Amino acid sequence: MQISRVAMTSAIAMALLLGLPSCGFTPVYGENSASSEVLRNVVLEDPDNQIEYDYLKAVEQRIPPSQNTQYKVRYNVALSYQGLDVVGVSRVQVVGTVTSEFVDQTTQKVELVSSVEGFTSYTADGGFRDVQRRDAERRLMQILADKFITRLIAQSSELGAIPE
Repeated sequence: MQISRVAMTSAIAMALLLGLPSCGFTPVYGENSASSEVLRNVVLEDPDNQIEYDYLKAVEQRIPPSQNTQYKVRYNVALSYQGLDVVGVSRVQVVGTVTSEFVDQTTQKVELVSSVEGFTSYTADGGFRDVQRRDAERRLMQILADKFITRLIAQSSELGAIPE
């Protein structure tokens, strides 16, 4: 009797999945993971302008603000606008960088400095340039917030032990 390739692949995949808990695998967002502890102990400072407000809201959609936090994140959002050479179309590329400092609220020491970059673009033709620019900026803040959280999860071990 011959076992089909699909059945064999499925059996191997199932065996690997069942073996993950025994190897110490824990999901990134798992209850006892280091990154979930860091995510619960981080709050971003208040924004100074509309762009920073959009960024803060994008981050808070993914990690709600907490009351008792160990780290306050000071951040700076920098945007630049560059024209793109596209034949017959006026496009503008919006490039953004967010630099963040994680400050331990007890010691006031900067524990980690992180930076993320991203870009998006919009068409600058027509009578809705300001609307299109704001839409591109909001989309960019979403992209940068996603990258910030991904970087935070990846660097969560660098923030040290979180006291309970």
